[in-house]
Amino acid sequence: MRRTGRGLSLLEDIFRAIAETDHPRTTLTRITQMVADRLDMEVCSVYSYTHSTKQLVLLATKGLDKGSVGLVSMGVDEGLTGYVIEKGEPVMAIDALSHPRYKYFPETGEERYHSFLGVPITVKGEPQGVLVVQTSRRRRFSRDEVGALKRIAVPIGGLLAQLRLLQSLETKEEERLAYQQQMNDAVKQLHEIERRHQGSERAQPAHRVRLTGLAAGPGFGIGRAHLFKPEVSFDDIPKRPRTSPRKEAERFHAAVKASVKEVERLKHRVQKSVAEFDASIFDAHRLMLTDATFTKKVEAQIKRGSSAEHALERVLEEMVATFSAMNEPYLRDRALDIKEIGQRILRNLLGVAERHRNLAGAVVLVAPDLAISDVMLVEREHLKAIVTTTGGATSHAAILAKSLEIPTVAGVERLEELIREGDHLIVDGNAGTVYVNPSPEVLREYERLRHEYRAFNRELDALRGQPAVTRDGHRITLAANIGLLGDLVLATRHGADAIGLYRTEMAFLTHREFLTEEEQVDLYTRVVRGMEGRPVTIRTLDLGADKYPAFLNVPHEANPFLGWRSTRISLDLVDQFKAQLRAVLRVSAMGPVRLMFPMISTLEEIRRVKDLVAEAGDELRLAGKAFDFNIPIGIMVEVPSAVQIADLLIREVDFFSIGTNDLVQYLLAVDRNNPRVASLYEPLHPSVLRAVDATVRAAREAGKSVSLCGEMAADPLCTLVLIGLGLRELSMSPFFIPVIKRLIRSVDMTEVEEMTREVLTFGTVKEVKGHVFAKLRELGLIDLLEMYH
Repeated sequence: MRRTGRGLSLLEDIFRAIAETDHPRTTLTRITQMVADRLDMEVCSVYSYTHSTKQLVLLATKGLDKGSVGLVSMGVDEGLTGYVIEKGEPVMAIDALSHPRYKYFPETGEERYHSFLGVPITVKGEPQGVLVVQTSRRRRFSRDEVGALKRIAVPIGGLLAQLRLLQSLETKEEERLAYQQQMNDAVKQLHEIERRHQGSERAQPAHRVRLTGLAAGPGFGIGRAHLFKPEVSFDDIPKRPRTSPRKEAERFHAAVKASVKEVERLKHRVQKSVAEFDASIFDAHRLMLTDATFTKKVEAQIKRGSSAEHALERVLEEMVATFSAMNEPYLRDRALDIKEIGQRILRNLLGVAERHRNLAGAVVLVAPDLAISDVMLVEREHLKAIVTTTGGATSHAAILAKSLEIPTVAGVERLEELIREGDHLIVDGNAGTVYVNPSPEVLREYERLRHEYRAFNRELDALRGQPAVTRDGHRITLAANIGLLGDLVLATRHGADAIGLYRTEMAFLTHREFLTEEEQVDLYTRVVRGMEGRPVTIRTLDLGADKYPAFLNVPHEANPFLGWRSTRISLDLVDQFKAQLRAVLRVSAMGPVRLMFPMISTLEEIRRVKDLVAEAGDELRLAGKAFDFNIPIGIMVEVPSAVQIADLLIREVDFFSIGTNDLVQYLLAVDRNNPRVASLYEPLHPSVLRAVDATVRAAREAGKSVSLCGEMAADPLCTLVLIGLGLRELSMSPFFIPVIKRLIRSVDMTEVEEMTREVLTFGTVKEVKGHVFAKLRELGLIDLLEMYH
């Protein structure tokens, strides 16, 4: 359990709350707040059970509507909470809304919470109530969490006994002595539990903490923490004699020159050991090191009297602040590149050599942030996982770790405070969770899970060369979404049939100028050739909203997601748009390429786009450059207006691709990145399913192809519904392709279509999910949800 700054465990704090508060009801409320906060649960509630009426009543809660306390009542045959009393043991539901025992109580507002864990509260073997925790994210609770709640339920049982006796004491004075005896027994029991718990705490070699972050690299890693610290720091620049600005500038340029050579050596080392990794990242670092704007800013600081070190520090702080303030995660993670470059120059300024780290045993690398070189300087066979404070799945170190299949969790706060050198760590790169000095029970559970995960992936790996075909012979194309060249190796590794979505804007976001036609041709050629004859769908720039490159001067917009973005920008920047169109057309001569346009909302837009494609083709013909005259042209259906006129839009193009990430957001008027409403973002909402169904029908009636990309495609809970709606191509993150393939190969299309017809008649998300869960359970495929949700 997590300990507070005063060294008290959660259970000890509960004992203290019991001792300090004079009324059990007040104490119960305080305990629910403590449990929710300490165990990272969004809801914690206590229900009291009355034997004579066989009713449960909500007594205290953190997370549910406060007005429901004392009002919500249920029988033991109602809801999951009643089921806990019936079974007399803990009850867990990954998605409570789909559980057959789920009952909705509108007073509580609990419909936004999915996962449920309830443990019985007993005194001398008799049920007194239920302790419940809930989360909006679908998840499996660990044995450690179940054990913690069972321990917490013991003192709560004493409080419920106190509360009942206090209520009875108001009308029955004769029961006072019995109450006092029961109180004494409860206190003795609590003291005995506290004594045993404190003894077990003293026996533990170190504190236990569970940390959460961003899942940046899949898999499970177990090892000892190694706290990574850079060789030099701007905080510890040694004092040195003052020299002239000329000599300081010379020192700076010499350090830059040495850094460029190091980057070249690192590039060759990475290419040799990780041939599939996108080495152009190092070219970008070299360009940053030699960028005239960067060097002139440092020189200007030096002329004002700063040393080379302090001049470098000031310029870097400004650049890092600029990138860190950006909304797009990929751009924010470029701040780490700036830090890495600055660290390299500083080390060379100070004359400190780059050192290789020789570590023994299973090691988990822990650091505020990591550079590619930091990962490469640790022996691969010893590096079991990575944990960082900054960065995310799009940091270059995380991309390299993913290529090396190293489990990674990023965005974990307070690392240096909570993790010590040598701590035993479990890193869950699927869930974004880090366990520090886990209990034997958690360790055993993760050893088992790691074993099952490896076996599960070996089973999936055997499917890599197999097609995604249902048992009754229906073939589904499983394509990959990519944005970086490094994603190509993942697409190949996980058996992608095609690239269903190549996000071209990712390459533009880190450049100070619009990529030229030739630069784009070089980039797209590498993607097409990397797929070795498999189809590649290239989407034109989807800029705007939260993705603005430095060269695009965009005024502030009150609502950028409804503003100047995607194809709207392209149609206003005709010369740049045509340069991209010509580049895509040129690579279409090298392999099967499809051209796709984002955020189309009107017929006028797609007709204007087609006119520009024709103009670009005419220009290439005049220049004598080859391209596919019949390149397929398609649009993304991701706004409600496109769904409404899908039958008209399909006449203008060769294919549709349904972009569910934006479509769900616009249909439900929900910003999924806003934590206050994120729980309302439901891909299986009936309106979303009807929109997908209408779009698929429009395409099929016109004899055109239709695919679906976005997170919905990668969700096993959605797969059966999507293929039941008639979709025969799904595009997703490469990592999810094997599990979706296994699911498809386990079902008959006739069964799936029958299930989907029923689902389309439902009016609530709960009904939809319940029906799909029941089908997955019937087919024995629930493990797919548990492994990857």
